[in-house]
Amino acid sequence: MRIDLILKCLLLLIFGWTANAVAVDFLAAADRDQPLEITSQQLEVFQDEQKSLFSGAVVAQQGEMTLYTDQLTVIFDGQNDVSRIEAAGSVRIEEPLRKARGDHAVFDRDADTLILSGNAEVVQGENRITGDEITLFIGQNRSLVKSHDSGRVRAVILPEKQPESP
Repeated sequence: MRIDLILKCLLLLIFGWTANAVAVDFLAAADRDQPLEITSQQLEVFQDEQKSLFSGAVVAQQGEMTLYTDQLTVIFDGQNDVSRIEAAGSVRIEEPLRKARGDHAVFDRDADTLILSGNAEVVQGENRITGDEITLFIGQNRSLVKSHDSGRVRAVILPEKQPESP
């Protein structure tokens, strides 16, 4: 599964209940056919461990989705498919209508989860969800937002503006 689809699923599921019409457009706009380009200051490949480590001002771009992070680790399975992706340090995901940020992001294919942690926030328009950790259970079409210790989860959801009648 490609990183753009995973990140788009996170944003879709978190905001799907606030903007159903936008959700349909969101899936239709998935850029799976576009090439994925990753740039960084350094790339280190660990053949025996089947992983690649991009570090230093990492930018991963596919279509209109861009991921910024300090370090990106891609781990492959025996069939050379991506099994785990870890983004660490100042993680930002940007699209024209949505943005997400956190200190870390981890996609685990076997667990079918995507976890955004450390001051996690997802924004679509003026709607905003924040917590210490946002977990997307991809196959279950469900998400969980948590705050640790005495922190609180916060959701700000604005009503849709109705067009003014003449």
